[in-house]
Formats: sequence, C-alpha cells, structure tokens
Amino acid sequence: MRIRDPRDRQAWTEFSALYRPVVCRMARQRGMQPADAEDLAQQVLLAISRAIEGFDVDNGRAKFRTWLKTIARRAIINALTRGVPDRAVGGSDVIDLLNQQPADDEQTQTLMMQYRREIFLVAASQIRDEFQPQTWQAFYSSVVLGHDVRQVAETLGRSCGSVYTARSRVMKRLKDKVQELDLRGDRDER
Repeated sequence: MRIRDPRDRQAWTEFSALYRPVVCRMARQRGMQPADAEDLAQQVLLAISRAIEGFDVDNGRAKFRTWLKTIARRAIINALTRGVPDRAVGGSDVIDLLNQQPADDEQTQTLMMQYRREIFLVAASQIRDEFQPQTWQAFYSSVVLGHDVRQVAETLGRSCGSVYTARSRVMKRLKDKVQELDLRGDRDER
C-alpha cells in the first residue's frame, strides 16, 4: 500500500483522484451541499492518512474499499448529525435523513459503481493523448455518448469502418489501462 508512505506524492495524487470524487458523491447523495461534500472528502482523506498504517491487509478482515467506505460513511453521518452552528440539530429532519441511508449492500454497490466510474475517468485521461484527436472523438462520440456510428462517421468525414476501428483500438487500450489501475488497487489490498 503505497499511500502508507506520506512522501509518495504520486500514490496520494492517484488515490485522491480515484476516491475523492467517490466520497463527494456519497456525501451529495445524502443531502450535503457541494462545498460541504468537498470539506468532508478532505476530512476523509486526512483520516485515512492518519489511519492507513493501522490497516492490516493480512488479517483476513475487511478489504481496503470496505474499510474506506466505513470511514466515509461514518464521516458523513457525523457531519450530518453534528450540524453547523446556524442549523438546528436533533430535529426530525436529521432522523429522517439517517433513516433514508441505504443498506450496507446498497452502499457497497454504490461505492463500487462510483469507483469503476472514477477508474474509467482516470484511465481515459491517461490514454487520451496516445490517439489522434479524430480517433478519440470517434470512440468518445460513438461509445461514451452513444451516437450512431453512421452519424459519427459523417460528422468526422470518415467511413463507418474507420469509426469501428477507432472504437476497437481505444476500447482495447482503455480496457488494458483500467485493468492496470484496478489491479494496482487489488495489490494494495493484499
């Protein structure tokens, strides 16, 4: 687990790029304002930096992502229940909000979906410059945006076959990069 070394800036940068947006989305889904969600994500990252040395991957307990989800969930609940000075606390609104919290299985699924989305975004940003702009646009328009291949081909002045070829090349590279990033995370959990 490279983030155990506080001097490994690259590890922390990658970790933050993957997990900060996930924590922010979790907080926003539970009703936090964007600025509060950002503050909370910072607090979660700080808590992780303090607690990471105590995380034991060999003891057969929770995986890292489960551990992270638990820290984030507790921080969100603490933030929602403690309130801010100009906000009423202890009322039915807080209780209603806590009662709306999804079950752990749903939270785990949400965390995993958000994690996969972030892996995709990081991988895409890392490989984009490996392709010509038109190749990337053919992939992005037809796969990510879901536009019809014929429409994309016409817009780019290319044949449908070249759009399919571009899609295939980018998707193969993207799949390899996602797998690389995801395996790096799995190694961190061992």
